[in-house]
Amino acid sequence: MKLETKVGAFFILAVGILGVLILRMEKLDILGGHSENRLITEFDQVAGLNLQSAIRVAGVKVGAVTAIGLDGKKAKVTLSLPNEFAVYKDASASLNSIGILGEKYIDLDPGHPESGVLAEDATIPSKSGVGLDDLMASLGSISKDVKNITSAFSESIGGEQGRQKLDEIVDNIRQLTGEFRAMAQENHGTINNTMANVQQMSADLKDKLPKIAQQFEDLGRNLNDMVSQGKPELQGVLTDVRKLTASLQDTANNVSSITDKMNKGEGTIGKLLNDPTTVNKINTAVDNVNSMLGGFKAMDLNLDMGGAQWTRRGNSAVGIGIDIVPAHDHWYALGFNSTPDGKIGISSGVTTTNPGDTVISNTTTVNTDQTFTVSAQFAKRLAENYVFTAGIVEGKGGVGAEYRALNDRFRLGALGYDFTKRDDKPKPRYRITSSYQFYKGFYGQAGMQDIANPDLRTFFLGGGIRWTDEDLKKLVGLASLGK
Repeated sequence: MKLETKVGAFFILAVGILGVLILRMEKLDILGGHSENRLITEFDQVAGLNLQSAIRVAGVKVGAVTAIGLDGKKAKVTLSLPNEFAVYKDASASLNSIGILGEKYIDLDPGHPESGVLAEDATIPSKSGVGLDDLMASLGSISKDVKNITSAFSESIGGEQGRQKLDEIVDNIRQLTGEFRAMAQENHGTINNTMANVQQMSADLKDKLPKIAQQFEDLGRNLNDMVSQGKPELQGVLTDVRKLTASLQDTANNVSSITDKMNKGEGTIGKLLNDPTTVNKINTAVDNVNSMLGGFKAMDLNLDMGGAQWTRRGNSAVGIGIDIVPAHDHWYALGFNSTPDGKIGISSGVTTTNPGDTVISNTTTVNTDQTFTVSAQFAKRLAENYVFTAGIVEGKGGVGAEYRALNDRFRLGALGYDFTKRDDKPKPRYRITSSYQFYKGFYGQAGMQDIANPDLRTFFLGGGIRWTDEDLKKLVGLASLGK
């Protein structure tokens, strides 16, 4: 049996054993069943909620969103929870977000045991809350009003003349404060005496206030007697009050006339407050801010750090991977690696029996050097479990395919790259990798490198850690608290 056949059979057997162990550990039903409890809930809108978004109870993640659909005018959301997590008939769900720019998640209230356990595929009621979009709309309205006022002031004091006015105001304030300071220094003793007099007067008022109150009460009683008797003196006072009221009414009418002109855009201040150009600029600025915040909110960032030991060459490869994820079904993957497969050189020689004898054979040796490489690929997810990639792999063009299961904890993939044809290089390079995330972000991996090149073919074993966007947000929050 050829070496390639033995190696392939060994690798297939190892992958099969690994798959059986994973199925046993996860208690999966490969005949179509499932080990999770599904529940249904409905919302008026679920903007920002994605597949695999977290389901939390008291802030702790207990499940994930597995489906989002439209049922009439409402959004129908399917929740997936572990079977051991009990949900009761009085349970409810609400849509929340982590901070202002954080991701959306389902906040689940599991209910009370007294109401009984809820059946699978049952529908639970939802609670509506104030979303970030509503807050942003209110903020946009407020910013529009503030911008109108600031624009009016800017137009009023803008330009060279406005700058001169501001300079004059600042000079006047500076001069006024200097005069107040000098006055206070010159009259320091007088001010102290005045404060002492105020304290003495407040003490006197404390003693005399009850008497004054009694006098006011007597005065009110006397006024009532005057009104009842209709004395001429009171009639004169009432006439004066009527005149004062008429004068105040005229003043109020003048103020109302001025505000009406301002609302109609008449006069300098009215034109400033009702300029349509200013309104358009405010709307454009608010739209740009909303667009920028929406883009940052939808963008996720995942980090992968790992390494592997080459069993045949006695060397290792380490690297870091960054996934920029604008959506669940596609993302951009960047990789920076130190690998013994970066540079490949071929050396040739001859073998002879003794000096001067006839050449017996020619030998060719393929050598590799440790080097730093860069990868940049576009990844597309199809049917939730299949991922296809294309781009630059360790500085060479390449493509790949990967099967993912168990919420991406199990991965089995194949990668091909360096397809250029030259006489001084080996065949295209193919790699098969399997990995399993066994605890939080930690994972182990195994695979084979350079399947088509016998001189380079080797197994590798290793592991690493993966951080999701949620993990990185927590790390950044802890770092800020440390400061």
